[in-house]
Amino acid sequence: MVLKKKLLSAVLLLFANLLFSQSVYVGKYNEISNTSLDSANNTIFVFFKDYYKKIDLETFEIDSVKIVVDPQFEFKGAYPVLVNSNYYFVNTHGGIVYKLQNDTIKRIDNSFNHKMQINSNIFVYDDKIVRYGGYGFWSARNFFTYFDTDLLEWETISPVNSKEVPKGTFDGLFLLDKDDAYIFNGKSIDDFNKTDMYFNNEVWKYNFKLKTWSYLGTSDVIDLSNLGHPIRYKKSLLMIYTNGISTIDIGNNKHIKFRHGKYSYNVLHSLHHYFLNDRFYFFFFSRENNNNVYFRSASENEFIGDIISTESFYTNHNFLKGSFSLVAFLMFSALLANFGFKQFKKRKKIVLLDNGMRYQNKFIEFDEKAMKILQLLVSDEAVSSHKILNIVEESQYSPAHNERIKVQKLDEINLKIKTLIGLSNDIIQSKKSEVDKRIRQYFINKNLFFLSKKDRLK
Repeated sequence: MVLKKKLLSAVLLLFANLLFSQSVYVGKYNEISNTSLDSANNTIFVFFKDYYKKIDLETFEIDSVKIVVDPQFEFKGAYPVLVNSNYYFVNTHGGIVYKLQNDTIKRIDNSFNHKMQINSNIFVYDDKIVRYGGYGFWSARNFFTYFDTDLLEWETISPVNSKEVPKGTFDGLFLLDKDDAYIFNGKSIDDFNKTDMYFNNEVWKYNFKLKTWSYLGTSDVIDLSNLGHPIRYKKSLLMIYTNGISTIDIGNNKHIKFRHGKYSYNVLHSLHHYFLNDRFYFFFFSRENNNNVYFRSASENEFIGDIISTESFYTNHNFLKGSFSLVAFLMFSALLANFGFKQFKKRKKIVLLDNGMRYQNKFIEFDEKAMKILQLLVSDEAVSSHKILNIVEESQYSPAHNERIKVQKLDEINLKIKTLIGLSNDIIQSKKSEVDKRIRQYFINKNLFFLSKKDRLK
């Protein structure tokens, strides 16, 4: 009896291995509209234009069912959602909802195609069709809506217990784990230029029971342009790249990278693939004809290779907030001390203004030409007579007369500054150039002035 049981187990195991190692033909790639998993009945649905196929995941038998489609319905742009063994098709742009009833796809909603939730996240929670975010009319949504099957309309879910909410996103990723929905890697609209969008690297969690948002931190942006649809793998999202695989487990803040397994490099990126009962189920092209799509299963070891690395997916914002607060406090203290020191120095120095100069609590006004000369003198070590002459000269006067105007302007500046600060000596001095004795240069005592760092370096 024991021997018979062992033989029976061996036969069943052999049959299972032979079954799962084979592939089955599904259909032409250009005719497949979408796929969906019915985990309760171990079945995968493959939708075509006017029929669908059911793949039994235990036997790999395929049933084909003819359907009648509403003339206004198109599988393209309709996301299949299974709720309590009923298939709904949600328009990816707005509020339109169809339902598969007795092999007929009929529209059931009292809404309209408002195009305000383009590329939103669509999923099922608490036996309700839920969607988050979405783009429309130069803005992005930052809230959840659900389809009320009694009213046949969409209602909003308000985060009434939240103190903060995320910025609106679309075309991003999400992960549902019991009552927690994780939103990340979406795109947002620039607040000041509504035609510009950018990758939003913030990671948020929403708890449906508590009705609260929690900001978790920031992550590296995942480029989805060359990736297929993520696979829900246990509590993670599994991403398939050209050079390997990675899993994102936000609940445990883990990002694990793997090598490819035996079959993972060959999956079709444009179709959805699934993980159920410790096995992967996926679609791939025929080697002989790249329009023929086949379906098969693989164990975890066959699909996922060796681990390459394990790291955190997002940066802990609590630590950063504390560190940032400390750094900000230290920087503020330093700036405050620097400001106080500068103010102290200003009290002992001449401060140049736009229309004059201030020394301690006294002010003296200068005309525009005098201010240009002063700015020129404090910005250079030495200024040639020609540069100052260019500021004061008048075209109707002779060179000799313009020279006298220059000397008078410099004398006027010297007198006003000596009166302001109580000095007896001129602070604007002149000497002949050491390079060319024919050139007279003017310079000022910069130590008397409060100068910017840029001016002091000159």
